[in-house]
Amino acid sequence: MSYVEKAFYQYVKNIFTSGFKVLFSKKYLFYTIAFFLISVTSTVFYLIGRNYTELAEIGAILIKVELSFAVTYVFFGLFFARFPVKYWGIPAFLAAAGGSVLLHFLPIISPFVAIVGYMGWIFVSIFLTFSLSRNFWGNRILGSVMFLGKRADEGSILFGGVVFILSLINAGIASYLIYLGAKSSDYFLIGVSIFAIIAVIIVNIIIFSLGKNDDVFYTILSFFYIIAGFNLWKLLFFTISSDSSNDTGTYNIGGTLAALFLIFYTVSNYAKKLKKIEEPKVDEIYDQIKDKKKKDEIERIEEEEEEKWSLLNIPNSIGPLGVLMIVMGLVMSYHVIYLQLLTGGDIFSEFFLSENVLVGLKDKFGVVLLTFILIFYLLNYLLSTNFRMYSSPTLYRFEFLPPYEELVERINRVRSGEDSWKQYANMLIKQGVKAGAKSTAQKVFVAPTKKVAGAIGGAFTTSKKGVTKGFNKVFRRKDKKKKS
Repeated sequence: MSYVEKAFYQYVKNIFTSGFKVLFSKKYLFYTIAFFLISVTSTVFYLIGRNYTELAEIGAILIKVELSFAVTYVFFGLFFARFPVKYWGIPAFLAAAGGSVLLHFLPIISPFVAIVGYMGWIFVSIFLTFSLSRNFWGNRILGSVMFLGKRADEGSILFGGVVFILSLINAGIASYLIYLGAKSSDYFLIGVSIFAIIAVIIVNIIIFSLGKNDDVFYTILSFFYIIAGFNLWKLLFFTISSDSSNDTGTYNIGGTLAALFLIFYTVSNYAKKLKKIEEPKVDEIYDQIKDKKKKDEIERIEEEEEEKWSLLNIPNSIGPLGVLMIVMGLVMSYHVIYLQLLTGGDIFSEFFLSENVLVGLKDKFGVVLLTFILIFYLLNYLLSTNFRMYSSPTLYRFEFLPPYEELVERINRVRSGEDSWKQYANMLIKQGVKAGAKSTAQKVFVAPTKKVAGAIGGAFTTSKKGVTKGFNKVFRRKDKKKKS
């Protein structure tokens, strides 16, 4: 595999492996088992109950149980998860049981509770999508590979042409939705479509103007738009097929799979913190090792850089367990709605919104929210230094590498025998030493905004030791031990 492929697969693999470790660790195992047990059991009994009348009542009860646990997860995750579980574990269980009884005897409450959780998950998932895009393009390994050899002042975002074409497609979809809205006098659809066009305009301003100021942040923001903008495509499919016998449950299966992926992604961010919590003795031993101390210092600096933005204080104040419970609770609400859409369930039988209207409302909400969040992030980037540090992380570009066209030409000349590969290897080493010396002298990494990312060593001296240290810093190599 190529470097990009390996980096990408490693990034996705880390999400699932570290997420799995967190979900099934001692600290979170009970909440994970409860989440999957409730969700799977309600799904099985509810689907079977549609064909077997004697099981239908059990399925209906389990739906109320899942909805009650969803509310309990969110409420206790918000306010109590940072405290020892012995103080709130039993009250949480009693609250979930009492809520199940209340929803069973007052079924009119169920649709309101389900819709709040449903829309809450749409809101949270869009913010998680930005975090996913940020951690993909801003990842110290994958991001550095993607930006390898690209000059910070080149004046373009990555894959700007692809983003431009997709934005034009979105503009066409929005225009067609305006036409459909005018034809059916659906002014709400027209308003949502106008918001979609505003988002397209913002993205094109990024591509052709703003991107030259900070290619990392605007690449992150552009691909966040592409991923979250899928709601516009779903809204088009829903609007076109709304008059037919569309299976709204099948229509939402992609959202369910995305929800499960975002659960793994959310908890994977806490994998390092969890390891430090559960294995303090091991860390204490490793802290005595010089290389471990250096690694810990790098991780500490990176975490501080990521967590300075004020909005990140919200999940930090809630704590890892609280964040996990909130996400799981919202996903359970989403899952309840999904079962209703899949089977034409009964909790919306006497509600003023039908399942079909609810599906369209969810996608419309997502389109409007995306536009507001784009504006919100742009304003934060202009006004908040801490947000700029979070949203535009430092990457290792290796700008001394030759341009792509020149590199291809050199490889062809080596292949044809016109030049020797040793010649270019020596040149590459010299450029690496020169770049290392420059980086050490300036005490900064190359960053897209030309901001100081932190010192990487002492002041440069003309000695061999100073040059070697700068070279090793650039290439992220560990210092070799001197032979005695």
